[in-house]
Amino acid sequence: MQTCFLIVIGLLTAAAWLLTFSSSHNMGLLMQMGVPMSLGMEGWAGTASFFAFISMWLVMMIAMMLPSTTPTLLLHRTVYKRRTPTSYGGTFLFALSYFLVWTASGILFYLAYVAIGSLRGRIPGSESTVLRAAGVALILSGLYQCTWLKRACLRHCQNPLHFIMEHWHDGRTGAIRMGAAHGVYCLGCCWGLMVILFVMGIMHLGWMAAVGALILIEKIMPSRWIPNTIGAVFVIVGVVVTAFPEMLSRLSSQVILS
Repeated sequence: MQTCFLIVIGLLTAAAWLLTFSSSHNMGLLMQMGVPMSLGMEGWAGTASFFAFISMWLVMMIAMMLPSTTPTLLLHRTVYKRRTPTSYGGTFLFALSYFLVWTASGILFYLAYVAIGSLRGRIPGSESTVLRAAGVALILSGLYQCTWLKRACLRHCQNPLHFIMEHWHDGRTGAIRMGAAHGVYCLGCCWGLMVILFVMGIMHLGWMAAVGALILIEKIMPSRWIPNTIGAVFVIVGVVVTAFPEMLSRLSSQVILS
């Protein structure tokens, strides 16, 4: 049964990547709907743009986060079946709750993009300020990689057994609570890396793949030097972008601001 479970996860991950790839090649339609996808892309608040962005964000999170959370899902499924053999769907609810937390984080990214687009529209010559602020955001995300809070959240993501033992709740409601808790820890662990994706442009497939790979590496290789090295690299990149804002257009999809 575990083999079937892993096959399903593999198919869902592949489908999410394919949908993201398809979306990246239909950006014209998304732009017509007012969907903001980078710091340099005009967008506006509206029902259509909001739901399109959130749907796109959810698919991206499945593509990026499902592989790294698979060990926790597998362990939850094993324990859930043993403790409640007549209750079905617990691990599905766990995963659903987990990704709802990530979906909620997408709302913050959407609002930030809309606010930045509004700022650029109202204040002439604000492009350089936006780019320098993006550099500062990269510095902050890099510094966060080295904090105790990052390490505390990462430990929960690296050790599924510890998480299951500490946060176990029986039943479907318990599975929802556990999924939300795991999502919060994962968000606390990875928000700095997601800020990098926000700055570089969420539809930049190269950066999306890179951030997804970094998240997976951090979770499967429990070594402090890995997040610290990642943090140091992005502090350096942030300093360069802050000093030379035009560099961001060479690293990301911010072509409109270049």
